Amino acid sequence: MKKHLLLVVASLFLVVGSLHAESVSLKADIPFDFVVGNTIMRAGTYTIRPLNTSGLATELQTSDGKEGILLTPCDCASDTKQHESKLVFQVSDGQYFLWQIWTEGYDEGRELTIKHPRTQEAKLAPPRTVVVAAIAVKA
Repeated sequence: MKKHLLLVVASLFLVVGSLHAESVSLKADIPFDFVVGNTIMRAGTYTIRPLNTSGLATELQTSDGKEGILLTPCDCASDTKQHESKLVFQVSDGQYFLWQIWTEGYDEGRELTIKHPRTQEAKLAPPRTVVVAAIAVKA
């Protein structure tokens, strides 16, 4: 019985820890235009805010609140905890695509599906990544 109770308590701590990483809001200054899904977002300061504790619905919004988009990221994982909060972009054919969102101190992040341009696909170089630092903000 004690073993079972310990297992349940340990499982709850793991679940709460992983939910916390996905419930932190981030702020980032993005110095270039970028693509999310089929939407082009302009360079500027953005807040990334989960709309629920699961992180399944996340809002990306300009600092002035005038523009925003709803994101539906998937979970992704790293072998180690992140040393900084960051946004990772894939760059393909001169376009920046928001790809991953990572929060400092956690080994789980959020990942978006990227729709690369289909035109002249065979001639495109493999995508490279660009990292933009983010900071955690209070909700």
